[in-house]
Amino acid sequence: MSMEFRVEAVSLSRVAAKAAILFVPKGADPAALVKDAGLGFVGAARTIAARATFTGAAGQVVTLHEKPGSRIETLVLAGTGDKGDPDVLRTAAGEAIRAARDAGATTVAVVLPETRSAAATAETVVEGVRLGLYVFETYKAEKAKRAVTAVTLLAPRAKLAAARAGAAEGEILADSVLLVRDLGNEPGNVCTPTFLAERALAIGKAYGLDVRVLERADMAALGMGSLLGVARGSAQPPKLIVMTWEPKGLKGRVETVAVVGKGLTFDSGGISLKPGEKMEDMKFDMCGGAATIGVLQAVARLRLPIRVVGLVPASENLPDADAFKPGDILTASNGTTIEIVNTDAEGRLILADALAYATSHLKPKPAAIIDMATLTGACVVALGSACAGLVSNDDRLAAKLSAAGDASGDPVWRLPLKERYREQIKSTYADIRNSAGREAGALTAAAFLERFVAGTPWAHLDIAGTAWTDTNKGTLSRGATGFGVRVVTRCLQAWSKK
Repeated sequence: MSMEFRVEAVSLSRVAAKAAILFVPKGADPAALVKDAGLGFVGAARTIAARATFTGAAGQVVTLHEKPGSRIETLVLAGTGDKGDPDVLRTAAGEAIRAARDAGATTVAVVLPETRSAAATAETVVEGVRLGLYVFETYKAEKAKRAVTAVTLLAPRAKLAAARAGAAEGEILADSVLLVRDLGNEPGNVCTPTFLAERALAIGKAYGLDVRVLERADMAALGMGSLLGVARGSAQPPKLIVMTWEPKGLKGRVETVAVVGKGLTFDSGGISLKPGEKMEDMKFDMCGGAATIGVLQAVARLRLPIRVVGLVPASENLPDADAFKPGDILTASNGTTIEIVNTDAEGRLILADALAYATSHLKPKPAAIIDMATLTGACVVALGSACAGLVSNDDRLAAKLSAAGDASGDPVWRLPLKERYREQIKSTYADIRNSAGREAGALTAAAFLERFVAGTPWAHLDIAGTAWTDTNKGTLSRGATGFGVRVVTRCLQAWSKK
């Protein structure tokens, strides 16, 4: 269901809404805030303050009710802690809007907290609201009965223009995150490589992106034996999706950054078959590719003054009679030969040809490459779902992504890239092997990818622990998370301003 956002400079006592949200810093008096807002919930707010059941701590949410027919029937107080953390505010907005929805409110007013930047605050709150309300109901006969249809953000008049600009940017970023969630939550029999390509073409047409789709014959002509080797076991034809954002009037005068995403639309493990338990989650193995499509949509809608090329190698990995198998040797498009040790280490194989394409066929050559992939269970063991793993051959690029992660709510943590990991992927029978075993698995996988970037500044985001979740809380809903869109888009925004 669509939702209308407005940003107005009116008091809460005059806005038309059935529910209101107030953000409460830790230690603040909720009764005083409610009184200042001119609402009729002061008695209830005094009660919770006296009982110390609500302190404004991060993660706390309480819902107060007035009698039916009151101008505002529901008030949600959401704690924002004492550190001014934008991710805490984003999460609080998500939790609070869910509480308002669950109370039956269709129209909600949100009082923006006073901060140094009205634009950043409005953007953060809009992201929290949009992401917090997300549900995927495409295949449900019975849809959710309660939904918020209109949200009004209330800002001081002096900061109204800035708040409106920030809210508009927040909607664009949230829309791209929700696109990625929708793509990730689609079942594998629907979201095939062809489906991904068709969505990319539609997005290109809508937002002014040039989109090309390389087919199996094109890949064969380019010598992409690594990507095609993975695709051999599937009846679904592989695709290499190429999306280009070219800012008008700046052709040849801005740098190019390539964003590459793993688009494994279903991964059974191939001949090295995965265990049956939780295999259904392998429909999420294309979330890096989906995030790349989301980034290109966001970049185009934000009209960033930087050239961005998105590459999504898309395939399935299935154990057909023609499937590649352990012991095979594949040849990637840059001439590197690869011994197959484990067919379940397939993501790096399809990325290899896409990375090589970025350095050998994109003109001008990219100033940097960023890849996103649900690549290794080893990264999940190391970092869990708190942040994505970052591996890079360039300190400046790694620093840009780390800063963007901290600012965006998509945090990353840098891991080392040592010569020892490069040594571990050497093969007796070919140039390299696609798996070096369990030891430092996330890092040997990154060392594998490094072989295909031709010395270009490059960063790899292993999003295996962050791409999907079993949580229904804050801004998260069970299923695909859309992780990667915000950190990479933020990085590109900063890049375009340098």
